[in-house]
Amino acid sequence: MRIVFIGTSSFGIPILSKLMDLKKDVVAVITQPDRPCGRGKKIQASPIKALALQYGLYVFQPEDINSEDAIREISRLQPDLIVLVAYGQILSGTVLKLPTHGCLNIHPSLLPKYKGPAPINWALIKGEEETGITFLFMDEKIDAGDIILQKRIKILAGENFEQLSSRLAEESAKLLEGVLFTVEKEECTLCPQPQEEYFYARKIDKDDCRIDWKQDSRKICNLIRGLTLSPCAYTEYDGRRVKIVEAHLLDQKEIRDNSWSYQPGSIIELSKNGIMVLAGDGRVVVIKKVIPSGSSEMDASGFINGYHVEVGDRFE
Repeated sequence: MRIVFIGTSSFGIPILSKLMDLKKDVVAVITQPDRPCGRGKKIQASPIKALALQYGLYVFQPEDINSEDAIREISRLQPDLIVLVAYGQILSGTVLKLPTHGCLNIHPSLLPKYKGPAPINWALIKGEEETGITFLFMDEKIDAGDIILQKRIKILAGENFEQLSSRLAEESAKLLEGVLFTVEKEECTLCPQPQEEYFYARKIDKDDCRIDWKQDSRKICNLIRGLTLSPCAYTEYDGRRVKIVEAHLLDQKEIRDNSWSYQPGSIIELSKNGIMVLAGDGRVVVIKKVIPSGSSEMDASGFINGYHVEVGDRFE
């Protein structure tokens, strides 16, 4: 079976690697064009392109996968199956009809929950205790095709975006062989998605990333978990943007009695364990690691000493 793999982000790495381990006939890898990335805005290839080149695979990078040129090239490849994972463009009906066995999508949520481009981020931000993986055949609506397989995955306490994303990707790769077997044999038992209300996991924007210290402490911690390490939740200290990489909720019993006299965002204690910041519900968020604007990641003690942080100062 001739397979065209389509993907861009690192989430797809274990899945492409699994296809190669299974010695599948991957005739091409389609990924986004090289883009400026990082602080220096250097042009970089996607993680999927880098891996594909290591395997010696043919890489195709259209600006628009639905253009006439792109459709012509995919048609030339004569795919039996397209496997799509975290690509970043929506496929037209014309592209979806090109492979004889259809287009297989791997989506990191329990569809129809968290349809959209950022399901892992939003599941963490919303404080979900469970998520999962869905294998589905694609149609022209976003993440709306018939389900081939779903697996529920428990979200671990304190797990952040990078950790959960890595775990879901590895689990997807483990399930891939069985799904491909049923697709090749045309023995899939398809299940239409339930018609129910769901939260659309839209792309994260800058406004989503700013911490509002008046909010509930658990919501603040979930926001930080859901955005680590990229794009990262942030706050401001002394006019400087500070990304919060790691934080946790302080046990209620450990809160000092005098915390009521401070406003949300106030630093009520400094220690080797972190920067203790008062949230809107009167509980305390302990900041462990940060990235100040123009600097690299550092632990709380490095930030305290380097930026002369004092009790009573505020994050805005």
